[in-house]
Parts: sequence; structure tokens; C-alpha cells
Amino acid sequence: MSDTKLDLITKLLAKAESTTPEEAEALTEHAERLMLKYGIEQARIDEKRARLGQTSEEIVQERMLFSGAYVRDIRELGAGVALALGSLHPLYGNGESALYFVGFASDVRQAQILTASLEVQAMVAMRSWWTIERHRYHWGSEADRRRARSGFIRGFGVGAAERIRESRRMLLAEAGTGMDLVLASRKERVDTFVDGMRLRKARTRRGADAGGFTRGHAAGREANTGGTAIEHE
Repeated sequence: MSDTKLDLITKLLAKAESTTPEEAEALTEHAERLMLKYGIEQARIDEKRARLGQTSEEIVQERMLFSGAYVRDIRELGAGVALALGSLHPLYGNGESALYFVGFASDVRQAQILTASLEVQAMVAMRSWWTIERHRYHWGSEADRRRARSGFIRGFGVGAAERIRESRRMLLAEAGTGMDLVLASRKERVDTFVDGMRLRKARTRRGADAGGFTRGHAAGREANTGGTAIEHE
């Protein structure tokens, strides 16, 4: 992804965070559509370079740091985004705040931008849900209430990842025969790269609050990942 295209996507998402909900949705969907389109274009370019014996795009690992009370939930959201995009490998760093995206440079930047956008959406959706539903948790402890909010964000991440996978499948169908093989080869090269690294297994987490997770999952399915904005050209 070129710097010009990346700058356009960044500006669209920045504007989406300071405008009306209706315009924000349109801007975010447009940005997502561009990211998905450029990702497929880059895979085509790289495959052509490989056939010609030219140097292909570099595989990199980039760290993304998270903070706040729900840092682990947002980190899992980011890992879900990476897996849903299909050509990346997420790795957990030391502690609870770091996530590493391993993949081709343009794909990594796409994951970082999308994760940052969905982090904002998840927190806004959770606070809105909690304002309405907090009375249902009046009986519990503060730990129970925090677990409910945490469950919402985790559910949001799972729902958003499902939407990204669906959008990706639609784009691959539009891209025509053979594109799925190109992307599979791209993912295989990333996996080979990761196989040479020392991996760290994340700790098992306690199960999410069922109510929070379910509502978060529904909100994540409705997140602005661009699934409804894919257009035929």
C-alpha cells in the first residue's frame, strides 16, 4: 500500500471520529473498501514480481501497544482482525499490552489501521450498551460488572472478525478464479517466516460474561468494517 493511499485511508478514519454518526459510517465503510481493494491489488503485484524473479514485498513484524482497563480484550480484538484478514499472523508480546502483527508490510499496516478504528468503535458501543443495561448487573460485585463490560468488548471483536471474513470472501469472489490461490501462497510464506520464530503461548482467560459477550458480539457484527460498502467496479 502506497503512502498516498495510506494517507487517504487515515484521513477518512480521522474525519469519521469527529462527525455525525451517519457520515462517520459512510467514511469508515469507504476507508475499509479501499483497504480491502488495495490488499488484493498488492497481492497481485507481489505474485507477478515472484513470477518474474523480482524482489517481493518484505515480511515484517510490527508491535501495537494497547492501554486502559480492557487492554487484553482490545488486544484479542486486534488478533482477531489479523486472522480474519487472512494473510497475517498475530503474536502476543510480553505482558498484556503488546500485540505483534507478522506479515507483508502493506497487510500489517492495514491490520493496524483497522484495529485502531475498531478499538474506538468497541469502546463507544460498550459505553452506550452499559448506560442502558447496567441496571441488570446491580446485584453483582464491581468485578462482575467489569467482567460484563469485558465480555461485551470480546464479543464485539468476535463479531467484527466474522464480518471481515465475510467481506473478504465477497471480494475474492469478485476478484475471479485464482485469486484465492495467490492469497493462500502469500499466507504460506508468512507462516514459514513465523515458523522460524520462537512463539509464546498466551495464558488461558476466564470465560466472558454471557450477557455482555452476546450483546458485544451483535454490536461487532454491525461494526463499520466495510462489509456493506463493497461495490462492483
